[in-house]
Amino acid sequence: MAAGASSSSTARVVMAPARPEDEPGIRRLLRESPFAGAVSLSLEREPDFHAAAAVEGDRHDVVVGRAPDGAVVGLATRSVRTAFVNGTPARLGYLGQLRAAGAGRGNVRAIRDGFALLRAARRPGETPFDLTSIVSDNLPARRLLEAGLPGYPTYRPLGGMVTLALPARSSRRRRSAAGLAVAEASRLAEVAALLQAGAPRRQFAPCLTEADLAGSEALRGLGPGDWLVVARGGRPAACGALWDQRAFKQAVVRGYAPALSALRPVISILGPLGAALGLPRLPPVGAPLDVAFLAFTSIDPSEPDPAAALDALLDAALARAAARGLGTLLLGLAEDHPLLATARRRPHRPYRSTLYAVHFEDGAAAAEALDGRTLGPEVATL
Repeated sequence: MAAGASSSSTARVVMAPARPEDEPGIRRLLRESPFAGAVSLSLEREPDFHAAAAVEGDRHDVVVGRAPDGAVVGLATRSVRTAFVNGTPARLGYLGQLRAAGAGRGNVRAIRDGFALLRAARRPGETPFDLTSIVSDNLPARRLLEAGLPGYPTYRPLGGMVTLALPARSSRRRRSAAGLAVAEASRLAEVAALLQAGAPRRQFAPCLTEADLAGSEALRGLGPGDWLVVARGGRPAACGALWDQRAFKQAVVRGYAPALSALRPVISILGPLGAALGLPRLPPVGAPLDVAFLAFTSIDPSEPDPAAALDALLDAALARAAARGLGTLLLGLAEDHPLLATARRRPHRPYRSTLYAVHFEDGAAAAEALDGRTLGPEVATL
């Protein structure tokens, strides 16, 4: 439930499992708890908080903090999915939607009680640690959660993730390397094979089957026509999906830093020229960002030139995003991913976060046993 502030409150906030009647209050809390920065953003779930849950996992626990007047002033969720841990499929939890406002902000006791409820919801067969990610610049939350307070779990940093915001536009770059061609996926079996070949090599990568790709709540809003495949000599070499989640998850602008606010009229006047120069679109306050993810990117381990394959995939995905009227494509990679440098050669804005293993005493050994595979959670599902 720790959102950002470290101040304490003496108000009695009661933590409890969410009830159906809490849903409007939860959505209000998300709207009114923006993340500060040059662009202040609220991460929302309209029109139904629970509609987005399926992409985060197939099982969910939602805990809310209620103020004395009944208002929802805190939120935390735990979603469970099947992902690769040390190369083997495992049931892995993710702690997310950590928000607090009013009497819930910085309320150490309430946060402790929320952790206790989520811990009690754990089921047999699940990994004894969960994952969570925190924006690297959110120093108050990181200080609070890393402090080792009584009753709190241990937050063990695992490494950094970098999400690149890439302007969507048709590419004027050189043609794809010789032998590479990109097309809409003609057979989902080829996509599934690529994902299954690459996922075990990346820590916490999702387990997806051909049946999942054909139609699954886990891939809400993602259809067969959203997948792109890079082929070399007719053999699939890389894949990725253009995933537009705005129908159930939105990033809404709640404010701009003074300097950026002053630039908005200039960027608006430039229009398409600004986009061609790599300048971000700056929608009015209260408007959602026109973004989508390049999700589930995977390169065949036997591909002789993975950088060229990723370049070809990015060219095609950015052009398709622009054709759909999107302004930005988001690509999330571990900070030590061997292809991050390839993606960063393009105009972009980086957003950094830290991935943690979160555990109590009974999960310490499992968290310590994580091997050195490159981190690979899919940021579009976090």
